Amino acid sequence: MKVLMPVLHYPPVIGGLEVWTQNIAQGAAKKAEVFVVTGKVKNEPEKQILNKVNIVRTSLLHLSNLSHSSLIYIISALPFIFLKSLNLVKKEKINILHCQSFLSGFIGYLLFKLTGVPYIVTVQRLEQSRSFFRRLVYNNAKVCIAASSKIKEYFENINCKNIVVIPNGIDLKRFQNSDREINRKKLGLKNEFVIITVARLEKVKGIKYLIKALALLNDKYKLLIIGDGSERKSLENLAKELNLQDRIRFLGEIPNEKIPEYLLVGDCFVLASLREGFGIVVLEAMASRLPVIATKVGGLLDLIENEKTGILVEPENPEQISQALFKLRSQPELTKQLVSKAFLGLNRYNWNNIVKGVYKIYGKYI
Repeated sequence: MKVLMPVLHYPPVIGGLEVWTQNIAQGAAKKAEVFVVTGKVKNEPEKQILNKVNIVRTSLLHLSNLSHSSLIYIISALPFIFLKSLNLVKKEKINILHCQSFLSGFIGYLLFKLTGVPYIVTVQRLEQSRSFFRRLVYNNAKVCIAASSKIKEYFENINCKNIVVIPNGIDLKRFQNSDREINRKKLGLKNEFVIITVARLEKVKGIKYLIKALALLNDKYKLLIIGDGSERKSLENLAKELNLQDRIRFLGEIPNEKIPEYLLVGDCFVLASLREGFGIVVLEAMASRLPVIATKVGGLLDLIENEKTGILVEPENPEQISQALFKLRSQPELTKQLVSKAFLGLNRYNWNNIVKGVYKIYGKYI
């Protein structure tokens, strides 16, 4: 079996969809020949075989910001990825295309029309548009893989027929064998209650509401923000306006393999998103045995049972976030219960089982 994944981004580009793509590619490569065609990234080779995956990077520009792509980069990369994928489909006699999100799916649709090779599409982010082109791409896919029940509802609303829910996954081994106290000392942390968030710094992630929540609490609470994006300057200005610059640290981009070290130093994890298709960072926080506070949106409702495996709050609500933070700090027994139950529930996100589910779908259309 030969599988081709035409995707805009692939690690080291940072994101939940990128993590999914990499793990599915590497898992499938144990049984099949897997090709990934993606955009160029600064300091990355244009061709390489990594963990048995054949990676080809092609685009007009090189991506340098690993957590944010400009519109120019995206638009200019698409025709290069399409043409290289078309060449590989013919040259390697590809059996199936696995596309990730709409733009990748559009490439898959064009390749299908030109070559007859079937494609499936995975969607990890909750989409709003029900445009003609989205319906065209998703309705012609052999299977639409939804990362959460909310994304499944989206597919149903645009009349997709063959829908399978397969969540993102997590490798629990990555979140072991690290020393909390040593890592806290490295960051100059002492007895503060450390709140951590990991997110692209874009409006949809709701970071400003988390910052506003911090302003409602005393100076024993400190916030570490991991990630970068177009909203960073605005968020830094907000921190200054609220006189929080000594209590908030913007750590910028952190390589994915280093994230467990930073999560370990925290006392709580918060994801304040306004929309969220899945929320892989929530699983990573749970694996790090951090209590989680998240908004009642999208795929987060699949991951968290309120007051049992985490605390859910309304989006755009700093008051509820601050109340939840105070509750966790003042009720250590509740925190222990939330952490314990959340950790026990992580078995369903085992990568081996997820890869098996995807590979089974491949087999149906070869």
